[in-house]
Amino acid sequence: MAYEFVVKGEYTPVRNKFEEIIREIQDEMKPEYTFQFSLIGSGRKKLITKEIGSNKGFDFDYNLSLKKVAKGYNSAKIIRENFFKIIQKIGKKYGYQTKDNKNAITIKLIDHEKSSIVHSCDFGIVEDVLDDQENQSQKIIIRDKNASSPTYLWNERPRSRNYSFKLSNIEAAGLWEALKFEYLKLKNNNKDIEKKSYQLFIESINNVYNKYDWEN
Repeated sequence: MAYEFVVKGEYTPVRNKFEEIIREIQDEMKPEYTFQFSLIGSGRKKLITKEIGSNKGFDFDYNLSLKKVAKGYNSAKIIRENFFKIIQKIGKKYGYQTKDNKNAITIKLIDHEKSSIVHSCDFGIVEDVLDDQENQSQKIIIRDKNASSPTYLWNERPRSRNYSFKLSNIEAAGLWEALKFEYLKLKNNNKDIEKKSYQLFIESINNVYNKYDWEN
């Protein structure tokens, strides 16, 4: 399989629609839940890809970062199920199908005539945590696919060390094209269907950054 970058004129209206959907989700989830949303990974840097000649379309990844959760609504299972219900309700209004995946709730726009996915969006439900030493980490609700019945739990999400710092250095050094090339290479060579675009983007940042001596 081979990937190519999606042009701005194609992905911008889709991003705007997803963020309109998210704002409706925010309104529907109140007062039990409040959250902020952020586009993550390659989509945040406008490096959206799609597989050439495939029926999968392109996708975005958003974090829905919980800020307030009402008492009695705070177990991983209740949170995930309530978000799924509202996302499904609002997504359906816009013509999207909703699926409960391991790390995210996914909405997809299906072209039934062509049996293809036009585009999709993954919503990860996360919480940012500070420990006693004020070190920040992030938890995400995941679904245990090995359980006999729907089971959800909080799982610490691996965070790239100095992710923003490395990316800033890469951009300042004029290595943006090298990063784009590396990201596309990782996308083309990826065999892990569970690995998300944002994870491959972080890998590409580390790979490019580690090729250079930043001390001089």
